[in-house]
Amino acid sequence: MALKWLLPLSMTATPYFNERSFTILVVEDEALIRDFLHIVLKRMGHVVLEARDGAEGLTVSRNFHGRIDLVISDVRTPKVDGPTMVRLLQAKRPGMKVLLISGDSAESVPNDSMKNFLHKPFPPAAIEQKVKEMSARDEGLSIPTRANAVPG
Repeated sequence: MALKWLLPLSMTATPYFNERSFTILVVEDEALIRDFLHIVLKRMGHVVLEARDGAEGLTVSRNFHGRIDLVISDVRTPKVDGPTMVRLLQAKRPGMKVLLISGDSAESVPNDSMKNFLHKPFPPAAIEQKVKEMSARDEGLSIPTRANAVPG
């Protein structure tokens, strides 16, 4: 995980004391981005679980018997896309929060997910800030099911 050379000094995540450590599942098919997120989140003091695609994300969640506080998922992942995986995960883990990421246009993100979305690429400070904001909120983000989805 030698990604430090990719980030200018002003963009590297700085370690700091975290009052509460969260368990975060990162679902990202691009190894470089997955490693980048791992480094930033670990420096923040969080426990990081990783998956290369949506199907593996479901398996990691099923095999992990502790609490998963947050899932950070690419919208487009092989085998099972991010929003579908999230719906399936939240059926088993209803309090889990979700942050969707994508290099595609924001049009690929469900409308109600926009407040918890980051467009790739993003600097470490952006992911740090978004995770802090989400951990401070009590509500989880739910991805609408087909039955309760709002058209448009």
